[in-house]
Amino acid sequence: MGQRRLLRGILIGLGLLVAMTVWVVTWLLTQSPVALLLAHPDLPPIVGLAPRSTEAMLVLATPLEDLQAFLQAATPPAKRRATRQRWREFFSPQGPAWLGSILAGGSLDFEREVRPWLGQSTLLAQLPQLGTLVALETRNPAAAQFELNLLWERQSLAGIPVQVQTYKGIQVVSSPLPRLDGFSAAMFGERYVLLAEQAAAIRQAIDAWQLPQLSLVTQPQFQQVIEPLQEAHVGWAFWRNGGSPAVNPALPDGEDQALRLEAVGLALGLNFQGLVAQSAALWHARPGFSLPSTEAFRPQILKHLPDETSALISGQNLAQVWSSLGQIQPLSIGSLGLQVDPGQWLSTLATQVDLEWQPLLPKRGEFALARLGSPTEEADPSWLLVSEIPAESSTTLEEAVQAQGWQVVSIPMAQGTATAWAKPVKQEGAEPDSPAASQSTQSTYRSEAPILAISEPEVSAFSAGQSPLAEAIPDNLEGIPEPPPLLAQVYHVDRNGYCYLASSLAVLEAALQDPPLSAERSWRKLVSPLPHRNLGYGYTSLGSLLGFAELPFLKEFKGARLTSTRVVFTTTALTAAAAPYPDQGGWITQVGKLFWQWY
Repeated sequence: MGQRRLLRGILIGLGLLVAMTVWVVTWLLTQSPVALLLAHPDLPPIVGLAPRSTEAMLVLATPLEDLQAFLQAATPPAKRRATRQRWREFFSPQGPAWLGSILAGGSLDFEREVRPWLGQSTLLAQLPQLGTLVALETRNPAAAQFELNLLWERQSLAGIPVQVQTYKGIQVVSSPLPRLDGFSAAMFGERYVLLAEQAAAIRQAIDAWQLPQLSLVTQPQFQQVIEPLQEAHVGWAFWRNGGSPAVNPALPDGEDQALRLEAVGLALGLNFQGLVAQSAALWHARPGFSLPSTEAFRPQILKHLPDETSALISGQNLAQVWSSLGQIQPLSIGSLGLQVDPGQWLSTLATQVDLEWQPLLPKRGEFALARLGSPTEEADPSWLLVSEIPAESSTTLEEAVQAQGWQVVSIPMAQGTATAWAKPVKQEGAEPDSPAASQSTQSTYRSEAPILAISEPEVSAFSAGQSPLAEAIPDNLEGIPEPPPLLAQVYHVDRNGYCYLASSLAVLEAALQDPPLSAERSWRKLVSPLPHRNLGYGYTSLGSLLGFAELPFLKEFKGARLTSTRVVFTTTALTAAAAPYPDQGGWITQVGKLFWQWY
């Protein structure tokens, strides 16, 4: 009898434990902030309000209170109070630009008067010439209409004119607000609240909803970059390049060779360290453009980069990638004041080192181009280029460099012997027609680069067939100027099947001696959300990527800290297709994944 009671008690306890476990798991998956990690929403209907002329768009499929709860849970405990304060400042009259102007001009309390009626989804769109359009889903149309009416009453009592127009049965009310050129609002049906800087933007949104052909969702560029995205958890982002003309395939070769970024789509997600996004970029290329290798691999080149690496680009087939990056046009996102130049590293390197790089680059194998130190603070940041040595190479790099008129000098280092590539330093004060001027070549000065005398005996074996100029001229011969010194600009060494090129001897020794980047704990944590098999990495800080030390649209929110946060990107697939008729070029879709680390 006692055993039965004991068994019954054990079974009851186990049943309660199972029920409690099921309840906790259900709460975590449905009600807690962790639910955002598992959410897979479909593209919400609110996107149908974006006109086809939209240049940039952000769609959130998650209520703001859920986002705030997750951010609070993900923030380290010591920073939660500051995070909560920044959230309140953002949604306050002191908030950024447009949002702050509306809340200040209407004397609105976001938490008390706006947030209670906000629904599931939110749309922000940037329209050319018309400014910003905001669509808010509402779960309480009556409360939303009441707050709009209250806003207009406050404007009237303040003596500010209020204009009412009716468009296709929808009342569009307009009234100027402080710090804004204009402001219009409308209650669209019983589901959405439309806000815009100009009433014309609201009219375009109504047209897009009623006639899908006028909506962004029917545009080929939007479909090309949004359809491949399957990993959205909180929303989507879209950007279209409308600032530069399209590539003209009718021009002869050499007149217009630029790759043009047409559009970018992001499927937004979150984890406890930052923002994770699946990405798709659409490129326009001229007919006959050669697509780089598309077979994914597990990168090994990171083992050869020092842990001081602050930015890098890696992949395969360096010669082809180099040529492609050099053809990319810089991007200007005028609405945000951003300037992004994907090929800026190549232009900077070409400015620092006056070499014809293309013949020196391997056509096969893995490579990595890295920066060391802080690129935003240095005029000429230190750089390192590591690549696999191709087995079929018939000439050495030193021979190729000498063919361009450079000198090659052997120098000792802790790990053996390296070679320094140098050009004669231009002598100041030499007349243009003098012999000294004819023997000198302009080069970029680097403070850490040693001055090498070409009369030194340790000339590399690669240049043994050429007698040093200093040895060919007697020391006491009058009337003939001394040969100019040499300024080392590139240092080279080969180790274990890899070629190392660096901006200084210190960088070269760091690559050979220091712990590798791949072994650094922070790096492994940074790339953990990304697929390990890919087509290469891109890594930098946000400030370096965008080209300034402080985010212009977040200055009042201490945006300088955001510029030091790290961004890593990897490409997982490249596909090519013909561009829509009558365009004779091609479309290249680059699918990848991005991680922006906040904590």
